[in-house]
Amino acid sequence: MTEPTKQINIFWTGGLDSTFRLVQLLTTTTYMVQPHYIVRHEDSTGNEINTMIQIRRTIVRKFPEVRPRFLPTIYTNEDLIPNFRDLDEQIEELKKVGKVAEQYQIMSYYCREFQIDQIEVALTRISGEKAFFNHFKNSPAFKSFTYPTIEITKKEMLGITKLNNWDEILFMTSFCRRPIIKISPCGVCGPCVDAVASGMGSRFPLKSRMKARIQIPFRNYYRNNYLKHNENWFFKLIKRKFEHKL
Repeated sequence: MTEPTKQINIFWTGGLDSTFRLVQLLTTTTYMVQPHYIVRHEDSTGNEINTMIQIRRTIVRKFPEVRPRFLPTIYTNEDLIPNFRDLDEQIEELKKVGKVAEQYQIMSYYCREFQIDQIEVALTRISGEKAFFNHFKNSPAFKSFTYPTIEITKKEMLGITKLNNWDEILFMTSFCRRPIIKISPCGVCGPCVDAVASGMGSRFPLKSRMKARIQIPFRNYYRNNYLKHNENWFFKLIKRKFEHKL
């Protein structure tokens, strides 16, 4: 009797990191791959869903043999995911040490609600954040998460992409939190700044690319001084208005 093929759960957004890992799983393993997407009330949601549809079509065209293992994406509206007080308390403790984006909190609720024991979260290595990441990954709130790409940077990811001829797919990815008219990257949000800093500036209109380059030192400062924000009126304003989009 043939043993059942192992299934890998992965949070997929149509962004560079999660798409890289998705393609890597499909083309270098024999695992069944189950993508999960949480539908949130964000400006970028429609663009992300459309991007994932287009990427899926391209993947099965380029690699038709993976089609049976590329399972239909599970879409779940965030309004259907309840909060859990114990997870909130654990994450509040983490926030005393560093920033925890709201999306990870919702992802932890999702795993609890739908009893997902293990799911991949595609994060990349960022200089100076290793200590906080270790604290983050050891929190009980994120016990279901695994991080298969955490030891590589975005630049290294792009190198692997080129080496394996995944360029067409990876350059379809979406990353902007506030796309202009749902298409053009804004150049101001955190993911846009990270994309330009990692060498993907050619995907931006000149105006957006220039905005992103100007933002890079501020993005680095924000990351390195997150715990000081509560004491600074300017960062209090930024946090209240824009933090969920950084």
